[in-house]
Amino acid sequence: MDLVGQHARAPQVASWDHPLAHPNIEDARIVHKLAPLARVPGLSRFESAYRQRFRLKSWQYMTATSDDMFIAFVVGTAGFASNGFVYAVELPSGAVHKRFAITPLSVGTRLAPSSAAGEHRFATRGLSVAVDNRDAGRGFGARIEAQLEGGGRLAAALTYASAPRDEHLSLCVPLPGGRWNYTHKFAAFTVAGEVHVDGRRFVFGPSTHGHGTLDFTKMYALRHAVWRWVSVCARSTRGAVIGLNLVDPTPDAPVSENAVWIDGVREPLAGVHLDVAGDDARSPWRVTANAVDVGMQPIAHVEQQLDIPLLRHKLRHVVGRFSGHVRTSGGQIHDLVDAVGIAEDWDTWW
Repeated sequence: MDLVGQHARAPQVASWDHPLAHPNIEDARIVHKLAPLARVPGLSRFESAYRQRFRLKSWQYMTATSDDMFIAFVVGTAGFASNGFVYAVELPSGAVHKRFAITPLSVGTRLAPSSAAGEHRFATRGLSVAVDNRDAGRGFGARIEAQLEGGGRLAAALTYASAPRDEHLSLCVPLPGGRWNYTHKFAAFTVAGEVHVDGRRFVFGPSTHGHGTLDFTKMYALRHAVWRWVSVCARSTRGAVIGLNLVDPTPDAPVSENAVWIDGVREPLAGVHLDVAGDDARSPWRVTANAVDVGMQPIAHVEQQLDIPLLRHKLRHVVGRFSGHVRTSGGQIHDLVDAVGIAEDWDTWW
């Protein structure tokens, strides 16, 4: 199914329990300075090429957690610049190993048009991130090679799997100013594989409680985008796999990405507030919603900042331990104690 019909100017606003094979949001029309050219014979292709190359933002960000490590990585592009990174945090010491890279245009970068098939690749000196989309977007394989900032090397090979009945979440929502956002989220993967840091081996699998999350996004973003986002996957004290995906502010739309997963079954959340006690990266967070009350204590953080023509970017990821409770629609309480996940603070002009 296409997100944007053959003769449509706007995508469907809806949600699905699986990733779309053809989330062609790039075919939607948006308001921009060159938009009038779409009505000029001979220039419509130029307008389309400009819009799709330089106004569309796309990325796939993934995390994995075991008893002794948290790792996250991304392949992304904003058209005029591409972004790749990996960071790993040793638990419980909080030691951080990282490599961030930005390349001009799409040099060394390839993003598949969906999370349901194809490959994502980012490659530059000192960093290679490769993600294979498998099983119609219900499974993934990731391979990472990085020369770490400050010395040392990281190598990772991870496999993400979800059960046939697990309820993924994909949705398309409008943004202010005549823009659009498509995203595929899931926060209840099982993860298996290994991460090597300077010759030390960290194992992900059933014995080390390997779990993971996914964020695939394509959007005609606002020129200035600001949000906070939380992504967590861990076992509750009852033994259930609990996943959280929360964004604040939530776009004003009939559907929302705010959700909790309980053993792969998704329930929507409303009334989301992500509050930080201070401006410091070591400040605790408070996560509340209609069925969630969780606090987060930071373990470590990474930051990426950039100020160049066309792009001013500030990203902070705080890796922390989340403790509190989640209440299901049936009234069952699941307690989280020191569940490891990330809290994102994003402020970008692009």
